[in-house]
Amino acid sequence: MHEHWATTWRWAAAGTAAALLLAGCSTTGRQAGAARHLAPHPNRATTSTTTTTTTEPALPVTPITWMPCNGGLQCGSLLVPLNYAQPDGATIDIAVERHLAEDPSSRIGSLVINPGGPGVSGIDDFANELSVLTPQLLDDFDIVTFDPRGVQRSDPVTCGETAGGSQGTLPNPVPQTPAAQTAIIANMRQFAADCEKASATVLPYVGTVDVAQDLDRLRQALGDPGLTYMGQSYGTLIGLTYAALFPTHIRAMVLDSVIDPALSLNQMTLGQAEGFEGELQSFFAWCADHPSCAWRPAGDPTTALLAQIAQSASSPVPAGNGRMAGAGELYDALLDGLYSTSEWSGLGAALASDAHGSGAAVVAMSDSYTADGSTNGSDAAEAIDCLDHPVSKKLSAYSYLAALFKTSAPVFGPLLAWGEAACAVWPVRPTRTPAPVTAPGSPPILVVGTTNDPATPYAWAVSVSKELSHGVLLTRDGDDHVAYFYSPCVRGYVQTYLVSGVTPPPGTVCTS
Repeated sequence: MHEHWATTWRWAAAGTAAALLLAGCSTTGRQAGAARHLAPHPNRATTSTTTTTTTEPALPVTPITWMPCNGGLQCGSLLVPLNYAQPDGATIDIAVERHLAEDPSSRIGSLVINPGGPGVSGIDDFANELSVLTPQLLDDFDIVTFDPRGVQRSDPVTCGETAGGSQGTLPNPVPQTPAAQTAIIANMRQFAADCEKASATVLPYVGTVDVAQDLDRLRQALGDPGLTYMGQSYGTLIGLTYAALFPTHIRAMVLDSVIDPALSLNQMTLGQAEGFEGELQSFFAWCADHPSCAWRPAGDPTTALLAQIAQSASSPVPAGNGRMAGAGELYDALLDGLYSTSEWSGLGAALASDAHGSGAAVVAMSDSYTADGSTNGSDAAEAIDCLDHPVSKKLSAYSYLAALFKTSAPVFGPLLAWGEAACAVWPVRPTRTPAPVTAPGSPPILVVGTTNDPATPYAWAVSVSKELSHGVLLTRDGDDHVAYFYSPCVRGYVQTYLVSGVTPPPGTVCTS
């Protein structure tokens, strides 16, 4: 199981905001993020990731002071400008952590990893990354991670809610009536206002364009002439943005489960909705062929599932300890269970229990999905995605979009279409525009895609590998999200590339 990039909905502060999410790899929880359109804010101009610059900020880059932490690791902080348009102005600290190379005699440099998100703490997820890296990578590199700006330890975005507060039944994220649509938009507006009130100083400056510039300061602070980087899921958008800005500063870059930066949010949302819908159909087929699957409805399983979701929306199912499983929890459980085939048995059991009047397993899966690896993950995800992905501010468009996406993705299309709407009312305008990244002057960049990845469709990896001037595609034929965590074959090719720069032969396919 891994964190993931998933276009999904996210409700914060007792049912307030929908969001698009992209997370990377973790063995503990799942993440989600947001994407929409924003109103003007002073000192912020829309930035295309096709812009190339090597201008160093006026604020000097200083080495990181490392201190022992977390059982043999080292922790420190990186000083960066809050606003790169005013590099001599206010500053913030980016929290960083590293695992020193286990064989200093063979040390090559630092390998910086981002596990996805947005909103995911790289530091909280670090143990998961270290657990899967090959022994040679652990020998040859200092492994470095960080909390991106706005996340957890790095000037976190907060939206006014009380951490650890009681959790009620989630609202239905797919409004079925005009009144329900009005209520959702009102909740989104209130959430946006709460975020601006609580985090006005940092809110305009947490987008991926800013994070990519932080990443280059991190490279310099680590003393590396070229960046060695592995990004997973949303971490690939950070990597591609960096490649657009600093193509000649790259030593080696692995992008696993790729987001195509050339796509509009509508294209991304539909692609992901169809990806999850395809994986759902595979789950249905598996369930029908395996007597151990407890969920065995009569008739068409899509129809049965939609009826179960509708029933939960009108009559939530008791889940114990005062909790209830409504439509929101069911959608979360589905997303949680579809990221990995290893989760299918548990998803079938949860759906069956819910259908028979016990929502405990559905609520547990929902909680797992929303356990985003940081105390402010949902808030940060919304803020980051709304800076990264322009959307229409015409609120009437989202009911139309939901109906349109429903034709090819009846379960997930409406859910993810409505998830876009939160950024239509966001108080800060976007700082990134969709554009292909070519990265002229970069070394070969390794792009890894999985054929049946539900969250980041394989077609995105194919496109990105072609858009890059020096992209190399490595295919994993299989299911699941983030190939590195599942495939020894992928890990072997990634190790060879990161150590020596040698890429897989063209057309290489991993079946493990």
